[in-house]
Amino acid sequence: MTFAARLTLFVLICSALLMAANNPVPFVNQPLVPASVAPGGNTFQLTVNGTGFVAGSTVNWNGSPRATTFVNQGQLTATILSTDIATASTASITVTSPAPGGGASSVVFLPVRSPSSFVSLNTLTIDFAYNVEIIGVGDFNKDGIQDMAVGLYDQTTQLPTLSILLGNDDGTFTQGAEYPVLADGFMNVVDLNNDGNLDLVFESENAAEYQAVAVMFGNGDGTFGSPVSTQFGPGPNPQFGDFNQDGKLDIAYASGSYCIALGNGDGTFQQPSCTTISGQNFETVVTADFNRDGKLDLALTSDYNPKYVLDIALGKGDGTFQISQTYSVAAPLYYMVASDFNGDGNQDIAAVVNDVGGPLAVFFGNGDGSFRSGPSVPTPYDPAYIQVADMNGDGFLDFIGSAYYFPNPTGWISLANGYGTFQNYSVFDGGNESGYPALGDFNHDGRIDLAIPNFELNTITILIQDNGTVLRFTPDNLMFPTQAVGTVSPPKLITVTNNGTSAVKFSGISTTANFSQLSNCKTIQPGGSCKIGVYFTPTVSGNLPGYLVLTDNDGGNPQFIALSGVATIVELAPTSLNFGNWHVGSFSKSQDVIVTNNGNGPLQISKIAIGGADPRDFYQVNACPAKLAAGSSCTITVLFHPTATGTRSALLGVEDNGGGSPQTVALSGTGT
Repeated sequence: MTFAARLTLFVLICSALLMAANNPVPFVNQPLVPASVAPGGNTFQLTVNGTGFVAGSTVNWNGSPRATTFVNQGQLTATILSTDIATASTASITVTSPAPGGGASSVVFLPVRSPSSFVSLNTLTIDFAYNVEIIGVGDFNKDGIQDMAVGLYDQTTQLPTLSILLGNDDGTFTQGAEYPVLADGFMNVVDLNNDGNLDLVFESENAAEYQAVAVMFGNGDGTFGSPVSTQFGPGPNPQFGDFNQDGKLDIAYASGSYCIALGNGDGTFQQPSCTTISGQNFETVVTADFNRDGKLDLALTSDYNPKYVLDIALGKGDGTFQISQTYSVAAPLYYMVASDFNGDGNQDIAAVVNDVGGPLAVFFGNGDGSFRSGPSVPTPYDPAYIQVADMNGDGFLDFIGSAYYFPNPTGWISLANGYGTFQNYSVFDGGNESGYPALGDFNHDGRIDLAIPNFELNTITILIQDNGTVLRFTPDNLMFPTQAVGTVSPPKLITVTNNGTSAVKFSGISTTANFSQLSNCKTIQPGGSCKIGVYFTPTVSGNLPGYLVLTDNDGGNPQFIALSGVATIVELAPTSLNFGNWHVGSFSKSQDVIVTNNGNGPLQISKIAIGGADPRDFYQVNACPAKLAAGSSCTITVLFHPTATGTRSALLGVEDNGGGSPQTVALSGTGT
């Protein structure tokens, strides 16, 4: 072969290699199947679902490859050895794909533990000299123990610190390296350059790098290189994925528009390309493959009042998207997670409703990019952030969350019943003004623990799972009916039973504001019980949540029992009117309802109306102003005008800002 021919062949080969498509960065969805496994079992098959898998993709158990079978671009199976699950632990599951492109997915935890019907958490606190901004969790020094990267900020000197805490495998940490870098907004832990070491990706907002995405490459020994920055600010909830399938990790975020910043593969990102939709103000985004075509999609929420929506943008695989579905929702959605909550193999969405006391809104995916409404999951007051994990080892993903501005406690868990339904939440001591809850097995016992940053307290609350409390509470939460401000409700009783084998001694029983308690609980012998009387004693109007707090020598200490009640400054007297018997078509004698403002300020009355079963049979005439002065009263006159024979009923309703609105008066009469 001549030199010219060899040169031509070489150019053709190089061109072919350059034109060959890169493997995408693999993306792993939750849940793994199984989502947890009991220790001491046999070799089993682990199913990993996601997007961007190729024939050479490998499932890794704590960084070590396992025999993997390629099913399709969205599913792999791997053989997990009996020696891997011989003892309780938490495995880090990743998927790696070969070059060209490829790389490593983010970590998904697989608990190796025995199942339980409950979760019990003990509290540890880590104190800092400065405000705690954000937490990232991962095994930074490759010793099999979870570590933490903590963003700190000194408000006095305005100096930042990125502090590395190395785990001791017992829930405590040893101080590691520190860097004069501010990590804020978000913290993503991923092997960005595919060298087997975890890297840190975060938002940096110091003076030199205002609104920058910073990457610090890990050295594998608990230390990190200097930050590599790209000047743009994606906000607090960006999503990472290979949106153009070129083997480089990209960023998607929402900030009015929705934006994609393509990765360069070296820790930097291109300037974002943003898409604006008229009438939409996107606030948060979550990514998954919602239509199972092998391309990552986006779910976007808009808080543009009155058009609160959930938009589904299907990915084209080139870094661009097409809005395919728009769903109207009753309130703005603040923070979202994607996972399969009902076990049908399709990715679902759960979102925090941005409202005081708002529940989680669940949307079940149909597998084609469309969704249907699921259940509303109750949450404590003012939820902020949510995560998903199998907290009790029963094979179902649970919700874990924190509240933003709310007195202690702020950590909460809603356990799954399976197939898309959830139990009522349990609350735990999570500090104050809490941020994004980070998950990890900090004492290596197979149970997922929580780390919650507390901004103003300069602390991190570590919630470590234990074997569980032996105390049982009946009921485990209390809801009080509407109560006038400044009055005391009748008591509601909680029975506390000791199901253990040793005595439980109480060192403190208390309530949060607007509630009180009386009890005879001091020491409960095995099999014994005691009672606590709880009173609703509101000092302000509105929906008032609270907690009964018990401190004792049992596990999961302290224990919290959720309390709630509605308080009002509005008094309606009487609370029911019975008009007796009247001929059909006739008018009864009038009866009056007196509305009194017992508050210290004016009462805004927005509407007085009659509703209920037979609203056409009753009439009201009122002399109530739009603004009723403090201590003043007004009169509503009601008449009965039966339109048919038999018992007729309705409700007189008063809408106002006095708490417990609408206040109602039951109306009844008989047509003859």
